[in-house]
Amino acid sequence: MSRQDQINLLKRLLHYVETRTTAMADSPWRNEVSAYTDAERLAEEQRVLFRRHPLVMGFASDWPAPGSFSTDDHAGLPVLIVRGRDGKLRAFLNVCRHRGAKVAQGCGKARLFSCPYHAWTYDLAGQLMGIPDERCFPDVRSERASLVELPLCEKYGLVWVIPTADGSTNFDIDPWLGGLAEELASFGFASWSFYDRRLIPETMNWKIVVDTFNEGYHVGFLHRDSLRDILHGNVTDFEAFGLNHRLTFPRRKLERLKAEPEDKWDLMWNTTLVYSLFPNTVVLVQGDHVELARVFPREGRADLSVMDLGLYVPKAPSTEEERIHWDKNMQLVLDVVTGEDFPTGRSIQIGLTSGAQTHTVYGRNEPAMIHYHQSMRTALGLRV
Repeated sequence: MSRQDQINLLKRLLHYVETRTTAMADSPWRNEVSAYTDAERLAEEQRVLFRRHPLVMGFASDWPAPGSFSTDDHAGLPVLIVRGRDGKLRAFLNVCRHRGAKVAQGCGKARLFSCPYHAWTYDLAGQLMGIPDERCFPDVRSERASLVELPLCEKYGLVWVIPTADGSTNFDIDPWLGGLAEELASFGFASWSFYDRRLIPETMNWKIVVDTFNEGYHVGFLHRDSLRDILHGNVTDFEAFGLNHRLTFPRRKLERLKAEPEDKWDLMWNTTLVYSLFPNTVVLVQGDHVELARVFPREGRADLSVMDLGLYVPKAPSTEEERIHWDKNMQLVLDVVTGEDFPTGRSIQIGLTSGAQTHTVYGRNEPAMIHYHQSMRTALGLRV
């Protein structure tokens, strides 16, 4: 985002606050309740959204050095991501080519990967290194010489994987970002550090979890005690970037800018920027840190989900005071999201399955909700 774009955004927010208005959609929009409850709809989402679209796997700093690896089963198939000795980050199906067992568990640092079942061994580039008693497997090495690689893109300090093995090993994320690339690049996330992560299972549809971050209408009510002194309620700026979008929340201290010259205005410290990276990732850019929320369906059920929440900071903490500061920031988001948003989300899931209505309605003051769900219908080939 250019400096002038930042100034223009802050001016729009000041106007909204002063006039008690907000960004508006052209009209309300009704979404089918089945989008949150239907098993067939979920199966199609898993087939299309979680197999054919790039999924954010984390910040590049999650794999800081050769041998750094992580495993991830959230998309419904086992994925292994590892940084090779050549510094290149690669993604594989976490599946031994012998009998299909996982070759890695959890995350950490490794010199190689060895299947626990029969000790077939692979190097950091996924190449098959050793087969115990290989004389019993004549000609097998040549036909399955490596783990199956997945397309991966490391760019702007973020890492995406397309969870379908199609023979390619890399891709460019820019065409998927809808013009958001330059803005993501401006944050310099490649130098940021991982600080903390929480895995939060929930009993609601995965899109209800994402919806939590897609509107500010509820801030003044559900969060009246926790965020009342931090954010304005029902005031946001919205901009679409293809299937993605940015939602900007003004902080209460925003009005102080009116007493300052524009060249002193700071976007980061006066707003919370919420980027929705389609289909399932939310990047919350705060004044001095970033929260990354990746949301997935769980166990193939429309009413179960999981959120992988990570906290990233500009540099690794070096003092206890810094660690206390970041711990407090993580606790705040947990208190708000898991203590206030998610209990309400669980009740929404129950309400949507009650038969009380066939459609839910998003108001004109919820343009990000409308854009997100219309984008999803477009991606799934459904009529908007």
